[in-house]
Amino acid sequence: MWTAAARAGQRLINAVGLLALLFGVPLAQLRYIGSPLPDHMPTLADVRTALTSREWLTDATYLNGLSVLLWLLWLLFAMSVVIEIWAAARGVRAPRYRLLAPTQGLAAALIAGITASIVVAAPAASLTASLTSPPAHASPAAALVVHADTPHHTTAPTTSVAGSVGVSATPAFRPVGTVTLLIAGKPVEHTVTRGESLWRIADKYLGDGNRWTEIWQLNKGRYWPHISGRTTFNDPDLIFPGWVLTMPSTSTPTATALPDNPVTQNPPSTSTAPPTIDPTTGPTTTAPTPPAAAPGASAAAGPETSVSSPARGDDGVFVPPSATVTASPSAAAPGPVVPTTTPGPSTVRTSDATPRPGIRDDRSSNSSPEWVIIAGGAMGAGLAAGLIYAVAMVWKRRRHRYRPTPITSPDLRDADLTPPLAALTRLRQGVRRAAPHLLDRSPDRGPTVREYIAAEVKPPLPPSGPSGTELAGVGALPVTTGLGLDGPAALDAARALLVATLTSGSADDPDAQGCAITPASTLATLLGVAAVDLNAMHRLTVAPTFAAALTLLEEEIIRRSRIIADQEAATVFAVREECTFGEPLPQLLLIADVPDESWHTRLATAIRLGKNVDIGTALIGVWPEGTTLTVASDGTTEGGDGERVAVLDTAATTDIMTMLAEAHGDAEPPTGRPVPAPARTQRVTATPVSDDGASAETERLGTAPQPAEPRTESGTAPNDAAEPTQGGAGRRVHARVLGVPAILGTDGKPVRGLRAKSLELFVYLVVHRGGAGLDDIMEAIWPDVTVSRAADRLSTCVANLRTTIRSVAQTGTEPSDDAPKIEPVVNTGGHYHLNSNLLQVDWWTIQDAYARVATAADDDTRLAHLRTAIAAASGGLADGSGYEWIDTDRENARRRLVKIYAQAAGLQADSDPAAALALYDTARALDPLSDELARRAMRTAARLGDAAGVRERLTALHRELDDAGIDIDPDTEELATSLLRDLANP
Repeated sequence: MWTAAARAGQRLINAVGLLALLFGVPLAQLRYIGSPLPDHMPTLADVRTALTSREWLTDATYLNGLSVLLWLLWLLFAMSVVIEIWAAARGVRAPRYRLLAPTQGLAAALIAGITASIVVAAPAASLTASLTSPPAHASPAAALVVHADTPHHTTAPTTSVAGSVGVSATPAFRPVGTVTLLIAGKPVEHTVTRGESLWRIADKYLGDGNRWTEIWQLNKGRYWPHISGRTTFNDPDLIFPGWVLTMPSTSTPTATALPDNPVTQNPPSTSTAPPTIDPTTGPTTTAPTPPAAAPGASAAAGPETSVSSPARGDDGVFVPPSATVTASPSAAAPGPVVPTTTPGPSTVRTSDATPRPGIRDDRSSNSSPEWVIIAGGAMGAGLAAGLIYAVAMVWKRRRHRYRPTPITSPDLRDADLTPPLAALTRLRQGVRRAAPHLLDRSPDRGPTVREYIAAEVKPPLPPSGPSGTELAGVGALPVTTGLGLDGPAALDAARALLVATLTSGSADDPDAQGCAITPASTLATLLGVAAVDLNAMHRLTVAPTFAAALTLLEEEIIRRSRIIADQEAATVFAVREECTFGEPLPQLLLIADVPDESWHTRLATAIRLGKNVDIGTALIGVWPEGTTLTVASDGTTEGGDGERVAVLDTAATTDIMTMLAEAHGDAEPPTGRPVPAPARTQRVTATPVSDDGASAETERLGTAPQPAEPRTESGTAPNDAAEPTQGGAGRRVHARVLGVPAILGTDGKPVRGLRAKSLELFVYLVVHRGGAGLDDIMEAIWPDVTVSRAADRLSTCVANLRTTIRSVAQTGTEPSDDAPKIEPVVNTGGHYHLNSNLLQVDWWTIQDAYARVATAADDDTRLAHLRTAIAAASGGLADGSGYEWIDTDRENARRRLVKIYAQAAGLQADSDPAAALALYDTARALDPLSDELARRAMRTAARLGDAAGVRERLTALHRELDDAGIDIDPDTEELATSLLRDLANP
């Protein structure tokens, strides 16, 4: 990632090194060694003595010999410098000579670092200055047409009959190369001739030369490899072979803005209106009415354009391989609506402008204009949704591996209950705001193998999801021709591209499960010291060197090429569409730093060969053989289609990569020291005035000092729920948060009149039993609302919650002015907590019973407390709710309930195996992915002699794990086989 200062410093270093080698070496030799040659011609006797005697082999002789060798190397280097400067001045690639091989590479590297912005900048700047100053004899509407060759020439403007300046179309103009035009996403080669102009291109392909401004608006500022040192398209009057121009829609446009360049490029006009002159902006002309677009303009698209090796044009102009850039209509190019999903490589080989088959538009990173902002980066809604699904996979794998242990502590502090991703809440909130359908979509798994084979008419298979490059906003086409990432956020974009590649796809979509290869040095650059501790991942290959990474890429290209040859297909994309039971061949991406120039030819060849097998390359730095995007810190880009790409810093990338390793099954859940109990706000004995005007005396209800008893992690004593209501102000109010949360009336049914956010606030305060700060509550429930509005909504929901609970507590009682006011929600110095003296909540009952189990003296007492907890349980925490903050709390509740059911079943396994089996099955319903619970249930069923029960539980476990994409533990299958064998042969 180079800034302007860094580039200037690099050029200075190259210049100093070049001067030191050119002038420092000979001066040092002459100063310290002198001339190594003898001062006179050797005589015949001197030659005879040198051949027959060793007296001449002195230290001076050795020193002079080394000096001669050094002079020869210097001479070769000087020749190499002359050749490289000559080639750079002409804008061609310097020839390679074997004699100069030791020095030409060094000379080329030094010259390339200097001439790219110094040697060529001078003529380019002078040319631009000459273009921006039209000749004095030209009319105000004069159009300067620049030849597309080297050196630059300008044709003299020729005045037409109408008084405007026309474009000379002399047949003597011979072709000097080609440019690639992307028409509706399909590349078409256009021959570049001397005197070429955007007007002629627009006239030929769009049917109206006046639409040249649209081509300029779509492509200005873009970077391409070229032949003259100008690295960006910042002058509409300059066209070079090798460029790739995105063409606007072929439909008739509306008015478009003129380019910022004051030089206009006007076609022959039939209008006789004289030009108007503005004293501040200069001469302007009245634009003629554009004719209708030619109906056959789109038919000019030819067959697929292959990316060939570097070649030379007819006049010696070097034509580098074209970098295909994804077309994307902008506001300056109105026309038919184009699908926002970035076309994949398969689009190139089709005859129409359709998106790549299999792309789900709703999952594309560009399917929504909204972006999700997290701490340390930004990304599209598609990538954010993929990370959310990966976190869900982490929880599934943790549940699969979990083995319930006896309850020995009132607190649950398992290490694997730590949140897998700190940014999960922000991701879910952003996706729910930008593209909520991505969170509610159920996967389309398609037909089973049996169903597909048995069907007479084969059912369609679900389409493949977007690739990692599409999720990152880069698109599919640039990486298949080599993508460079430059600018202030180049490393951030590379990190996001790596994360997106490893996030794409799922167990039901293996063709979209992208893989990456990266050298160890590049990974260390992206992740810093965290790269050392990164778990090995089967979708990420870390090569020791760039050479090794490139070798792996080439080997995979050969392997995939053999596969598509065996299938008699043209590309990997055809194999995916036509071979239903073929091997998944997802996108493979090489992410590396731009290598030394000596590697460019080999790398460019690999990139070209990898296009048809869905193997791409993203390089950190300027890649002269392909497309380079200059990435700003917010993800906006220059040099491409102006799309925004995802960006992530080192900390966010490390956190996500650690989570992905666990989601893919490459890493075990966190182990080691238990997680410390979360800090909960303790109740205080102060009696401040409540926020709804209640007096300090009435606020005391529920805030009295608690007895000195052991407290749970929620900050409450185990017997809080059993305390009587103080003051006789009303009856206890029952509520539940397990299953469907509700506040229950006297008839045991949910009461009406409670707002949805008030109910969410109630669940939040039940989970945070010791209290929660106002800022924590608002951040959890109203994170995207302004502070003032969030405070107002919190006050409204608290009032609604208080009113609802009071109405239940005071049912059947006579109103009395002397009775203390009931305070269901207590405000104690900026913290809210629920009045445990007034409320009886099922989750609190379970927590208290759980704590008493840990301190019970015998099994009978433990079983009694466990049965109390089981009687209060009625499902998972807030089942069916989509609260953004609840993930970890929900897993905590699930883990507690599983331990309760498992320990209660274990205590009854010998005395009442049927009851134990029922408890194990209830625990399995809470966690159907648990191998351990299935094994315990199968053992208990075998004890009852129920072979069918063993098979049924094994089949149910297989079904759940297959749906989740998790492999069953081999120990479980071995146990089932052993139990069934013993039951068959008692």
